[in-house]
Formats: sequence, C-alpha cells, structure tokens
Amino acid sequence: MRSHARVVVVVLVAAVAAPISGWAGALRVDGAQFRDGAGAAVILRGVDVAGNSKVPPFRGITNAAQLDPLPRWGMNVVRLLFTWEAYEPQPGTYDAAYLDDYVATARAAAARGLYVIVDFHQDAFSRFSLGGCGEGFPSWALPPTVTPATPDNGAACADWGKRMLGDAELTRSWDAFYGDAFGARTRYLVMIARVVAALAGEPMVIGYDLLNEPGGDERAQIGPLYEDAARAIRAVDSAAILFVSPANITSAGNATMLAKPGFSSFVYSPHYYDPTLILFHGWQGSDEKVAFDEMSSTAAAWGVPLFVGEYGAAPSTEEVGGYMGALATQMARVMASGAQWVYTPGWDATAKDGWNTEDFSIVDGSGATRANFVPRPIPRRIAGTPTSITLVEKSDAKLNALTLSWDHDPARGETELFAPAAWFGGSVDVSTTGGLSCGSDGDFVRCHDASAGAKSVTLSVASPRCGLTGAEALLLVALARRRRRSQMADRQS
Repeated sequence: MRSHARVVVVVLVAAVAAPISGWAGALRVDGAQFRDGAGAAVILRGVDVAGNSKVPPFRGITNAAQLDPLPRWGMNVVRLLFTWEAYEPQPGTYDAAYLDDYVATARAAAARGLYVIVDFHQDAFSRFSLGGCGEGFPSWALPPTVTPATPDNGAACADWGKRMLGDAELTRSWDAFYGDAFGARTRYLVMIARVVAALAGEPMVIGYDLLNEPGGDERAQIGPLYEDAARAIRAVDSAAILFVSPANITSAGNATMLAKPGFSSFVYSPHYYDPTLILFHGWQGSDEKVAFDEMSSTAAAWGVPLFVGEYGAAPSTEEVGGYMGALATQMARVMASGAQWVYTPGWDATAKDGWNTEDFSIVDGSGATRANFVPRPIPRRIAGTPTSITLVEKSDAKLNALTLSWDHDPARGETELFAPAAWFGGSVDVSTTGGLSCGSDGDFVRCHDASAGAKSVTLSVASPRCGLTGAEALLLVALARRRRRSQMADRQS
C-alpha cells in the first residue's frame, strides 16, 4: 500500500510545481550549525505563532503589525502554525484564501527580518478526536471505525494531554493514518507538497516541520512518514531544511527512538515541557540540564543542529521567571536554537490562547508582555563557528552576563549579539579578547576583526562610574566659588 502511495504522490507533486533548487532560502545546514549566505553561523530564537491558529477561523495573525514587536525583542524566527483542516476541509478541496493568508503572513514576517518555519501542526489528531479536544487533521481523515466528536476546545478540554494517554480511538486513528487505510496519508503528502509549492520562492521561509508532536510508533510509523514527506517536499524544493519532531511522548524530556533520517539537510526539533510544573503547579528549582543533555546528545549523534520547537510555561506558574531563566541558560549551554510557545496576539481573558483554555501566550490582549517572557541576550550571528555560549542569570540583575567564544573567520563578516539593556539593569558593558572591536547600536552589539582565530566577547552589567568628568569637576568648582562669595557677602553685611 505504501509503495503505491509514493507513486501517486510523486505524480501529483510533479503537477504542483517545477522543483526549485539551491539554498534553503536564507539559511542552510552545515553540521551542527545553521549558516547564512555569507557562511556565518546563525542561532535562531523566536516564538510559535499562534495559539488560536488551531481553531476557526484559523488565523492567528490578523494584522501584519502584530509581528512588529518580535524583532525588538531580539527574535529572528517564527514557527508558523499551518492547519490541514483549514486548508483541505474536504478531500481534494482546498481553501485558497487560507493558503493566501498564510503566505501573506510569512511574507510579513520576512519583511521584519524573521525567518519562517512552516509548522504542520496537530495535537491529538483532530478537533473531531478526543471528545472534541484535539486539532489539526480534517474530520474526513478519521477512519470509519471512529465516530467524529463534536469540536469543543473549551474549558472542558483543559486536561487534553492526560486524556490522550491510552485513548483507544486515538490509537486507531493514528494506525489508520500511517497505514493509509483510507487514503489520508496519501492526501497528507499531496497537501504538504502544495504548501511547499506556494512558499518555495520565499527566501526567508527556511524549512518545514514535518508533523507537530505526532502520535504512533517512532520507528515503524513516524520515521517512514518522514521519509515520504521529505521526498514530497524535495520534489518541489530540493533545498528546504526539514525539521524532525519526535513523538509527543518525548516532550517531557524523554529520549526519542527515532532512527537518524535517511535524507540530508535536516534539524532535530524536539519539544520540552518540564512535567513537574504540571504536577506541582510551579518550578521546583531544577536546572533542567538532564533534558537538554538528552536532546542535544541526539542532535550531536546525528550531526545536525538542535532546534527546540516548543518550550515555555503559563505566566501563572509559580517561579515562572526562574524556570524560563533556567531554560535559557541550558539553551545557551548546548548552543540550541528554538521557539517559545506561544505568541498569541489575539489572547483574551476568557478563551486564553484560544484552544482548550491553554494559557501560554507571552502577551496579553493589549500586546503587553507577561510574566513568562523577558527578552534575554543571545548571539544571533557568529562570524565563524561558536565554541561556547554561557548565560548567567541571577535574581540580582547586577550579576547577569553572557559570554560567547568562537573561532573567528573575518571573511564571514561581523558577529551580532542581542543585548537588551533592561536585562542588564539599564546599561551594558562589553569586554573582548583576541583584538575584537565592538560597537553598540541600541540593543545590539556588533563585533569585527580582520584577524582570524579564537575570540570571545562578554556582555555584563556596566559598573557604576567612578570619579568625575572634567566638565563635572569644573561645575563643582564654580558652585563652590559662588557659595564662598555668598558667605563672604553675608559676613560683610
């Protein structure tokens, strides 16, 4: 059945668009690094967009200006949710307006200097699964042996993650999909090829996340789907970067059982949510090192970049600032890229993120940032190859610091770091080794040097100034003289 599906997909993909070759837009994969057109290493940091994209009308961004804050916060990537149900509500019937809106949003992100990862998103299969608490796949993708539920996605679905465990109908749905028992798998591959054809000419669209947090057996079901999806995508865009997400059960920090994919130019893209936050309703002070060691070891074994596709916490989580700081510290240590879940500019106090009353948005309905997000420093572009990144975040901001070390290649241009002054208490001190010359431009620090070799730059809190400037000293002298003359005049009178 599967080999027949591949023939169908190849034929249909060929009719979608002529293949595009070359670079994956503005970036390519080089071992453990993303690299730009000049060969500099790039670290991606940004957000998933948006929580309410999962439900009708499936538009998380309704105005391009909603993307304006992201570059100011140092972000350079968005993982943009794409919902199959919205695009193909009936088999072979496509909503062109939905795809047009999606392409327009990707272009709006690109216009703001943001790379775009297309995220084929689902949770618990479909809005018609799990008692109406899932999202992603259209209702017709369910096998006939499963009765479609009435979509809910409200407060009654708050425990959707727990309800997935051991749900027999969900298992039947995934098994039927992977086996292509009723053609949904074939249609899925045709669908993603159509999306790639619409986006392949967009230089800032760097790649495709093949399937968000899939259910099923990683080796027998998910891995083979990814191989077929890679063929479908590469038939249209041979240079696209592929983001490989392991099974949903790994999002608690568990090891993946996926075999290394057989295709090239890909990224390991797990998700991570500390399960103890759910159990204890707060962060217990873990440094989160174990989970990041697990994720980074897989990326290292495969020889590819690590992109943590989702991480985050609700603003109401106790010690949420400490938790997010711990995640940022570990991401720096393993030199990972990633996207925080989630940026939902359409958030409101009732529906929250808009799906199952989840409440992870980093902004409220007015656009103000919430307790689960603080702009933090990050090296965004490195002229050469990074060797270490160390982020130190303390409760006392005067102790905060970021250090980047790298093998410098002057032919790659300048090194750029995002250095938000607020995180450093209002002002930033820049110290270097290796003869670097650095300058500040708002919240960005840019460094260059004509000589190659080992370099480092440390951003820290600027020390209080000691002593007086010449002008300040002259002013004090003048004030002292004026006061002396006034005192003498008083005595004479």
